[in-house]
Amino acid sequence: MRTLITAICALTALCSALNAADVLRSPDGNIEVAFQSEKGSLRYAVKLNGNEIIRPSSLGLKAKADDTLKVIETSRSTFDETWKPVWGIHSSIRNHYNEIQLKLGDVAEQTVVFRAYDDGIAFRYEIPKAKKFDSSYAYEVTQVNFISEQPKAWFPISQVILSNETDLNTWKPAKEGQKLPDKNVPYDFKPDNIRTPFLVKLSDQAYISVHEAAIVHSAVADVKLEGNTLTYNSKIPGSGGKVTSWRTIHIAERPTTLIESSLLVNLNEPCKIEDTSWIKPGVTMWDWRNHGAVADDGFEYHIDTASYIRYIDFAAEAGVEYLLIDAEWYGRESSPKSDPKTAIPSVDIEKVCAHAKEQGIGIWLYLNTRGLEAWDIDTTFTQLKEWGVVGIKQGFGIADRQRSIQFDLNVVKKCAEHELMYIRHESAKPSGVNRTYPNILSYEYLNSMLDAAIRPPATPTRLINGLFVFGITGPLDRSCGMFDLDSYISREKCHRQLPSTVVSQAAQCLLYPTGLLTLPDFPDAYRRKADFFEWIAQLPMNWDRTIALEAEIGHYITVARQAGDAWFVGALANEAGRETSVTLDFLEEGVTYELTLYEDAPNAHYEYIGPMHKLAARAQKVKLVPQETRRELYQIKKITAKKGDTIPVVIAPGGGHCMWIRPLVVK
Repeated sequence: MRTLITAICALTALCSALNAADVLRSPDGNIEVAFQSEKGSLRYAVKLNGNEIIRPSSLGLKAKADDTLKVIETSRSTFDETWKPVWGIHSSIRNHYNEIQLKLGDVAEQTVVFRAYDDGIAFRYEIPKAKKFDSSYAYEVTQVNFISEQPKAWFPISQVILSNETDLNTWKPAKEGQKLPDKNVPYDFKPDNIRTPFLVKLSDQAYISVHEAAIVHSAVADVKLEGNTLTYNSKIPGSGGKVTSWRTIHIAERPTTLIESSLLVNLNEPCKIEDTSWIKPGVTMWDWRNHGAVADDGFEYHIDTASYIRYIDFAAEAGVEYLLIDAEWYGRESSPKSDPKTAIPSVDIEKVCAHAKEQGIGIWLYLNTRGLEAWDIDTTFTQLKEWGVVGIKQGFGIADRQRSIQFDLNVVKKCAEHELMYIRHESAKPSGVNRTYPNILSYEYLNSMLDAAIRPPATPTRLINGLFVFGITGPLDRSCGMFDLDSYISREKCHRQLPSTVVSQAAQCLLYPTGLLTLPDFPDAYRRKADFFEWIAQLPMNWDRTIALEAEIGHYITVARQAGDAWFVGALANEAGRETSVTLDFLEEGVTYELTLYEDAPNAHYEYIGPMHKLAARAQKVKLVPQETRRELYQIKKITAKKGDTIPVVIAPGGGHCMWIRPLVVK
């Protein structure tokens, strides 16, 4: 949905060439971009509040390194609109930018479209229809030459693992022949290619995050790092008339601004789905981590009809909207012979879907990419709709190549035609395309909480880092919300311990943005903490407003989200814990509010007992078994407050804090 409140698109007269004094400024004037065109090269430099943060850096696509780039024409425009997303972290988004278009001639004809927003800059390359990418434009020289005396960085390692804080002044390249022993081991040397977003703290007053938006017509771009220079390493197959993805640089004075940014969605096309009434974000039960879990009455959960009936009944009881049935329900997922229109004998999918419909619960089904490739998509989706399915989770498949990106996008379009919502698992890179196709509710572009035995768990520090690296890319499925922290390790698909308190688990459900909150635990665990589960059951996953109240990367974060007249506040702290406060300046004047506070108990702690994961336990010849820890200790308080009041907050080491705030109803 797109509501245009204000739109200005004013073009200046065309110039014959780039003027050395040409400057592009953000609407608020805080970001300033200067351009240089000389000696066959094109460069840009960036200032924030008058201080240079990016020194002259190359722009352009070439056939070879010594090709010349000549600006033959420039034009300028300003654009200002306010649009309403179908769902997201804001109900209303301002898309306001100043733009310059630099038309290049001679050998490598192209147009560089460069935009300046209040929260960053973005640029892309447009190729004339008569040209070809693969011959004239195979070599990209785009750089981000940032300025910092003490640069600290955070970025993805391997596919979805997150780095620790990295001092770029001491980070050394690999020695000849040096390789990681395993893709899940953190880099202690500089790799050749680094995935984005690449977040850098330049100073206490300047942060940048290098990424890309609208990855539609090209493959995913990584970056290379040499000194303080990032160079895009792209693959741009296809014919002329196409455009690259937007190369984006979030620019912020404070980390909180990164959390609130709408830069990526603003760079994507408006919604292409005419009727979006069937797209409904929400919370879902999920079976994958519960195989082998034993209920309080002795029932054991597996891939079968009886288990799914139990999930549905609990969802209806607790006010949860959905059930997501994961892999193997239609056979071995990696086999192209497994037909996603036919369930295995232990699963009566028609009975499950019929029972869900009776209870008012929507069913999501997992489909492996192989199943989508091997079987006709329209026929498959028609069958799913006949059963009453509301969405699919697409798993596996190569996520970085242009061909796979186009395949995934076609699946999303087909889902829209059949009114199916969609989530993408594994390492497909979010780039704001969910604005164009809002039936995309989440991506797993991070280390899902319990995924893969050999991956390290997110420490409390890395958990917070992930919000600033992955969290700004769009909706993410971290699958947080584990309540049975002392016993879950005995289950078949739970591979490792979680260094987290249960209150941290609940806070993550708010802090990590997503359109489909996928709960990893089984019904009995949530029933045992029913007073605490009400926090999760109330989360709408669609917000009117998001405010990042305070944050320091790797240390702490507090975010408030509004839905109607209610507010939800979530906070996390690293291994040190934290004492802080939240001032309720964001509430409405003159209204008394009831606050429910979900807190770590005074002796709560994120630590667990034993080896980190089952592989380490096997190596040490011990067995990971359920043991009592301090991770599940919590307390709940109810108070009243008004706008401007200050609420004390105490967070345990590796813990969290949650608030549910709504107007007091006098009985």
